Amino acid sequence: MRDMDEVARRLKWGLLGLGIALVLMLLVGVLEWKPLPSQEGVEEESTEEVRARVVRAAQAAKASRAKAVPPEEAPPAATVVAPRPGDVPPEPEVENPPPQQNDEIQPELPQTARWRLEKTTHITTLLGRDVERLEREREQAEARGDDARVRQLDTMLQRNRGRLVSLREEIRTLTEAAEQEARDAR
Repeated sequence: MRDMDEVARRLKWGLLGLGIALVLMLLVGVLEWKPLPSQEGVEEESTEEVRARVVRAAQAAKASRAKAVPPEEAPPAATVVAPRPGDVPPEPEVENPPPQQNDEIQPELPQTARWRLEKTTHITTLLGRDVERLEREREQAEARGDDARVRQLDTMLQRNRGRLVSLREEIRTLTEAAEQEARDAR
């Protein structure tokens, strides 16, 4: 019975997502739709008139480019640098190159209680700095009268302060574990 409830819940959310996607696609289609001009108000141009207009526009563009950059001042098409002594030309690419030898991966340090304590302390320090920065940003947003940004920053501050509380509790337990580990090592 519980599985049927889970399947029904997933099916409901999947259909809801599909419906939202279809509505968005329909909205995009409607927003990008442009009606065709009516044939009554539009006079047909002959193909010769269209070609003549295109040729005139191309000639005008060519003339403006020629005036903008004189040929003697035009930059070269590509910069070629002569090889200097000691330069090594690149090797040509091979179809199936041999596998590349990677550097050895250094073994990971043991994750002792002392190691976890130092990492957690570092993370707590960084998060504390982030909270201070967010508090300053909140004060600036409040001074500007940006209520939306103030609400956003309040939410981020609340989350970060909650995380700080849990990290400080974790530091306390890790401190005890590190002390116990040091006593056991003696």
